[in-house]
Amino acid sequence: MTDQSEVSKNELKKKDLNSPEFKRRIAEQACRTAIDDLAAWKSIYSLSIDLRNFEISQLVQRNNFFMIFQGVLFAGICQSAGQLPIVSFVICLVGFLVSLFQAGMAAGAKYWQEHWEINCKKSEESMVELLKRHRVYGYMNEKFDINISSEVDQKLLRRKVLIHLFQDNSNKDDIKKSVWSGRPWAPVANLMILARFSSSRLPIYVGLVLALGWGILFVSTFRVDALDWHVPENISGFKQRQSSESVLPK
Repeated sequence: MTDQSEVSKNELKKKDLNSPEFKRRIAEQACRTAIDDLAAWKSIYSLSIDLRNFEISQLVQRNNFFMIFQGVLFAGICQSAGQLPIVSFVICLVGFLVSLFQAGMAAGAKYWQEHWEINCKKSEESMVELLKRHRVYGYMNEKFDINISSEVDQKLLRRKVLIHLFQDNSNKDDIKKSVWSGRPWAPVANLMILARFSSSRLPIYVGLVLALGWGILFVSTFRVDALDWHVPENISGFKQRQSSESVLPK
């Protein structure tokens, strides 16, 4: 009796597994899982873009603050040059340190921008794979005549194309064609555009160049007995215009 009951139970299980209702439930479960995964990756993708844009906007604002501060320091060194040596010394030292801080700030912002852009790329790749899975599920449901609920079917996206916003050089040829066709008479500007200078890296270079300039001025504000450095004689600067009274003979 026990053997016959076990056989009947196994037969019932096989019938249940092959029943349309069971197939429908399995198909809906798989579709719901893919839909929920796509919604989760969309949220991550949106958050990554927002944080990337935030880092870029903050980089611009912070860099503007540093550039204004640098301009004030440069005006101060021009005002105090040759009058108060200690003021010139301190201003050059502060300008040198501020330039290094500016480069460090820009480098930190660039790091986090790269971090969020990588997250955007990963999110795009995951969404592409999920959309492929959506198409497969839709095809399998139609092929095997599985009628899932209309609510799930409407949420099951079946896009064939997804634009990659953060794929490197995806529009390189189109951009090159557009640039040269728009301004064929400006080869230098076109080559600079196609060189793809990073607007988020340039503030780092600007800070380093300013640090170099402030470093030269800082070294020129003091003397050390063991070292003898001076401004080269061939550096004359902007010569002042002589007045007409000094030119006329007495």
